[in-house]
Amino acid sequence: MENISLQCPVTIKVKVTEKFRNKMLEKMNKELEEVNLKLSKIDIQRKKFIEEHEQDNPQQVAAIVQRMEVDKAKGLKVRDKLTQDIADMKHLGLGAEIIQGTMHHILNVKVGDKMPEVMNSEIVIEDGKIIEIRN
Repeated sequence: MENISLQCPVTIKVKVTEKFRNKMLEKMNKELEEVNLKLSKIDIQRKKFIEEHEQDNPQQVAAIVQRMEVDKAKGLKVRDKLTQDIADMKHLGLGAEIIQGTMHHILNVKVGDKMPEVMNSEIVIEDGKIIEIRN
């Protein structure tokens, strides 16, 4: 066999521009608002549940309240991460490249090809346009 087709990863990088930063900050702030709303709803539901079921079986009430507390803890973790991501995005320098994801492409290789050169591909995007393809 002289050649073969391989499925190889391609790293997708985005060049930070003012437009990209503003778009990402808008998206993250919207997500933060949604998380804060969910956390408020959990608190309201928890208080209401406790008031409505204070005469019920204390163990069952405690178990349900505990589940609500777990949901709230998860939400707080998400909120903390989003808050940190927003701070990081604000301080990211213009022109910096950040990894946005990975895609795959089919590559034909043959005897004699250098593997590191064919395996390490990157696509750089700036304001929605591909500006560079690196091998």
